[in-house]
Amino acid sequence: MRWNNGARLLAQLLLGTALLAVAARVSLFSQTPIQPPANLPASPQVQPAPPRYLVMIDPAHGGSDAGAALNPAMPEKDVTLVFARRLRLELNNRAIAAGLVRDGDITVSLDQRAGMVNSAQPALYISLHAASEGSGIVLYTAMLASNGEDRGRFLDWQTAQSGALVRSRWAQQQITASLEKTGFPLRSLIAALRPLNNVTVPAIAVEVAPTSGEVSQLGSVDYQSMVCAALANAIVPIAPALRQGTVP
Repeated sequence: MRWNNGARLLAQLLLGTALLAVAARVSLFSQTPIQPPANLPASPQVQPAPPRYLVMIDPAHGGSDAGAALNPAMPEKDVTLVFARRLRLELNNRAIAAGLVRDGDITVSLDQRAGMVNSAQPALYISLHAASEGSGIVLYTAMLASNGEDRGRFLDWQTAQSGALVRSRWAQQQITASLEKTGFPLRSLIAALRPLNNVTVPAIAVEVAPTSGEVSQLGSVDYQSMVCAALANAIVPIAPALRQGTVP
């Protein structure tokens, strides 16, 4: 079939118009955002998981590190483990989840202890010690060096406690006030006591000594129960603030 010039021109115009229309529709489709249906439910907000333990208890020493020889038959590592297990029981009985850094006669370095606590992020860390001298309980919080150097989000290991120190000392004060009401012999101090300075959560150390002057009292179930019940009772009132991570 032969096309005259007029017909050929008309055909080209029609084809060009059709192509422009298709291109415009494609461009409009690609630029129009796709709106989700209005009746779709909103995505649920993901809440951070609460810490597995509210309190982590760390019986000092263990394994190859016997600690102080309280008497020939009573190394400190055994006494701290007994007290730690008893304190865990007393806290659990009061609906406060508590766990142990070590639950056996194993060697755990100070850096490993701090690393475990920083990974678990409990609301309160308690390092337990025992002594043959003194009387009753001594509560410690960290004494930090003044020359710590944080690098961005990386904390100086020797002053990692700095961000939690206010809460640590608040917890120390509250526990001290509670124990003083019982008439139990008590002192509250600050000390350069590792691994408190390496821990990023509120942290205290508790040193238990006999009140009778006899080291054998540390092995008494009645004494262990009395000390740990008093500590647990002191922690219960501050548990809500510990959970929220704030100081009233």
